[in-house]
Amino acid sequence: MARLIRPDQSKQLRFLLDQPEEVLIEFCKLAIEYINSGINEKKCTVAAKKLSSTYEIVRGALEGLVALLIDSTKLALSEREFTSVVQTALDTINEKQTEILWQFITSKRNLVDNVLRASCQDELYFRDLEWRIEGRIASRTLRSQATPVIKMKFHLDTECVSEYREKLHSEPVDEMPEIESAKPTPTRREVLAETDPIMLQHMIQVLEQGLLEARTRRVRNYVKPSQS
Repeated sequence: MARLIRPDQSKQLRFLLDQPEEVLIEFCKLAIEYINSGINEKKCTVAAKKLSSTYEIVRGALEGLVALLIDSTKLALSEREFTSVVQTALDTINEKQTEILWQFITSKRNLVDNVLRASCQDELYFRDLEWRIEGRIASRTLRSQATPVIKMKFHLDTECVSEYREKLHSEPVDEMPEIESAKPTPTRREVLAETDPIMLQHMIQVLEQGLLEARTRRVRNYVKPSQS
């Protein structure tokens, strides 16, 4: 939960907390407009002049507010969890400001959830991986040890299905026409990559850390509403 508000985001939001409550409410309205149609530079410029600030600071505060709305929706936080997080990360926030932010998040949760679902429709899912190790062997001309290269081919697909469904429902290879089997599947994509052993070890550590975090309550709170 502590990662809901990043340090840089905390600085952005503190600018809004130093303003009157009416300003915070107006920025909540701007945040919804930002999600629907992108940044409104004209309104941000006008707001910067009214608040005796700069366009960059106003835009940063607005983006911090949008990030708070999106992340809170992803995690499906309860009111108690949200209050605990913002009061810990934003020590200057008062009870009324917390109430305004919570009402803002709960009233627009369905809107943000629909936007997130629509943005993930073309997301690529992992299907398979091919790899091989390449290296130079037994060369007397090398004065230093050769570093092997790991080459990988990632098979991705925009269709999220069970990894066994295709095998169970596919026809035998000898019965399939050669022309049909040669046609590429439009939803699939292949990505080639290569790395060295040190970077590969780092990638493995990052993936293992991701698997551990996937088991946490914070992630489960997000997965449950997204699957409903």
